[in-house]
Amino acid sequence: MRTLLQQACDRGEIRLLDLHIGLFLEKLAGRDTKMDELLLAGTLVSAAVGNGHVCQPLDQVAELSLQIDPSLIPDPDSWRMALLATPVVGPPGETTPLILDDHNRLYLYRFYQYEEQISHDLLNRADGITEVDDHPARELLAQLFSAHNGTNYQQLAKENSGLSPIFNGTNYQQLAAALALLKRLLVISGGPGTGKTHTVARILALIQALNVDTKPLRIGLAAPTGKAAARLEESIRNAKESMPPELARNVPEQAQTLHRLLGFRPGADDFRYNTKNPLHLDLLVVDEASMIDVVLMAALVQALPAKTRLILLGDRNQLASVEAGSLFGDLCGTGAPAWSAPLCDRLRQLTGAEKLPQATSTPSMADSVILLRTSYRFRDTSGIGSLAAAVNSGSMEQVDSVLAMAVDFSDLQVCTLTGRNRDQWLQDRIIEGFQAMVGAPSVEEAYQAMQKFRFLCAVRKGPAGVEGINTMAEQVLRKAGLIDRETDWYQGKPIIIRRNQYDMQLFNGDTGILWRTKDGQLRAWFVRPDNSLYPVTPARLPDHDTAYGITIHKAQGSEFDQVLLLLPEEKSRVLSRELIYTGITRARSKLILCSDPEILATAVRQRTSRHSGLVEKLWLT
Repeated sequence: MRTLLQQACDRGEIRLLDLHIGLFLEKLAGRDTKMDELLLAGTLVSAAVGNGHVCQPLDQVAELSLQIDPSLIPDPDSWRMALLATPVVGPPGETTPLILDDHNRLYLYRFYQYEEQISHDLLNRADGITEVDDHPARELLAQLFSAHNGTNYQQLAKENSGLSPIFNGTNYQQLAAALALLKRLLVISGGPGTGKTHTVARILALIQALNVDTKPLRIGLAAPTGKAAARLEESIRNAKESMPPELARNVPEQAQTLHRLLGFRPGADDFRYNTKNPLHLDLLVVDEASMIDVVLMAALVQALPAKTRLILLGDRNQLASVEAGSLFGDLCGTGAPAWSAPLCDRLRQLTGAEKLPQATSTPSMADSVILLRTSYRFRDTSGIGSLAAAVNSGSMEQVDSVLAMAVDFSDLQVCTLTGRNRDQWLQDRIIEGFQAMVGAPSVEEAYQAMQKFRFLCAVRKGPAGVEGINTMAEQVLRKAGLIDRETDWYQGKPIIIRRNQYDMQLFNGDTGILWRTKDGQLRAWFVRPDNSLYPVTPARLPDHDTAYGITIHKAQGSEFDQVLLLLPEEKSRVLSRELIYTGITRARSKLILCSDPEILATAVRQRTSRHSGLVEKLWLT
């Protein structure tokens, strides 16, 4: 078995780290004879975490892309018995390096603990209904979610037939605010433009206005990345402009990264804020929660006092976190949640809504989840919205139907060219997309132009990957005389940060642009939360890359006026429905899709699936 796993490691199917963990566990078991079942299990559970899973089900090992004779893989029942007979594998409740639960899900001990901490904490927060003074709450809910600042919900309903914000006669944004009053945990999922931050700004105003204590509520705003935190600030600020001034003034705007909120300490195993030193907050709002992995979520719930309200915002159809787990998708469950009868009664009393998704028997988690169904950004005539919905459905018939009508959409363009024809087409798009940025008269205008157009790539390597596009972009712009031919450090170069640098307030995923100061010094310019720019000496920059093109993963939490979504010409295991949906929905005004139809079809049919026990713990207990 060791030889077979070493060969799998040489082929890149598993990491060398995974094999060494398996060998270590085999040695730790203290047996004189080598035990293939333990070596295989320990190696595969480590590899599972490396591939984004939280655990490895024993009955799904045969589905892995391992070139190992299936006859060498034990059957799950006998494998279970053999593993539990060793001192390094135990059932839930024991402290052993590996945990094997009743459903034959094998965990590294700490990842089992993460799941337990998260599920226990969130179920406690989801339990029960908070008492609310109905009369002032009803008045405020009506005031905050009536026609305001030119936004009329009923008119929007007419303009978005089939996607009405008054879904079955019910305003789901208003219901989300009512739920925030009634529940200590609220999970709000919605696609782009569904008004998640618009809604949460009104939730904050509502809760602040109903606060009967003499002290103002301690409210935190956070997101997984610096750019997502900056976008949350901007969105909250914009949402306050359409609110009554007396309510808006008490809504906080300042957001920070989750790492900064928790007190990240370089080199330490934990955060400053934890179970023994909890955060001093009454309410925490976390945006872009689909980017949170189980490790970070476990740290967050440990640091949050039990009485603190927690509101999580995200899009359950987006890519899961880069690290282990599909946390936000697990929290949202499957399908549209239905609420318990007692909760529906309270919602009717607060909002007057009649047609609510009620069920006779629901898990407590269901009462804490709401889906916002309407995109105020993408109307029925939007190609971006139509294609995103079609991709999300998983139906290639619907996708093909949208693509066939691309010429009828003003915000959607499709290119299916291949080979040299595709290269020439891409070079033309590079000139069109970036000449305004590199030729801008000022750094402010250059930065604004940089946010208007971006290549989003599914992969890093290859001609259609980030590295290939960035190389092509520099070659094309140099040939056109638009950037300096003599150096890699030139005015107009876009860059993206790869590593957090807290002392400089630079975070993984932040984008900047190289530009000369008035005295001719080249600096990297980044944007502050108030939208002003500040310079950084290039020598002080943390690890970074050129950013004419970035990966779809790096684009999470960002939006651009125009996006050129570029898929590789060869099939790749990273392609998935969630990846394509995420790439499409980064575009605000125009999407240019460049893909071979077969490659796109492969991606749409392939869903990202991550092994975990969280759905069962939250929704089936």
